[in-house]
Amino acid sequence: LDSSGRLIGMNTSIYSPSGASAGIGFAIPVDTMNQIVDELIRNGRIVRPIIGISYLESVQAQALGVKSGVLVLDVPQGSRAAKAGLRGTSRTGFNTFELGDVITSLDGEKISKEADLFRILEKKKVDQPITLGILRDDQPMSINLKLSSSSKRAD
Repeated sequence: LDSSGRLIGMNTSIYSPSGASAGIGFAIPVDTMNQIVDELIRNGRIVRPIIGISYLESVQAQALGVKSGVLVLDVPQGSRAAKAGLRGTSRTGFNTFELGDVITSLDGEKISKEADLFRILEKKKVDQPITLGILRDDQPMSINLKLSSSSKRAD
């Protein structure tokens, strides 16, 4: 609550070296809470849209020569991403790799690092069709796919 009693966020955790209720607190902003509370009440969980890949963090990808974009590490067999043709990074020999696709845009919005990808995905819905701009072997391409769900419910 702020000094006027208005809700501004919800505490989630505290880092306290002493173990007391003093230290650095972490909270979810009220705007984020407003976006997810209905879904949480309705489903008991939050489901986010995902591409369905694993990726290499930007700092590590830069060490491999990827200056901008998100390097795809793995694409699970049978996933929507695999069916759409996305390629992951693969080992070609001892200490040699063939880099996977590099995601450079989503529906025309530029992606420089994974934070950009997450920001854009947050505006999307599960099962929504999207177009990824990628670089494959330094050649630009487009790949169309439907977003998957971050959570599969085991009923």
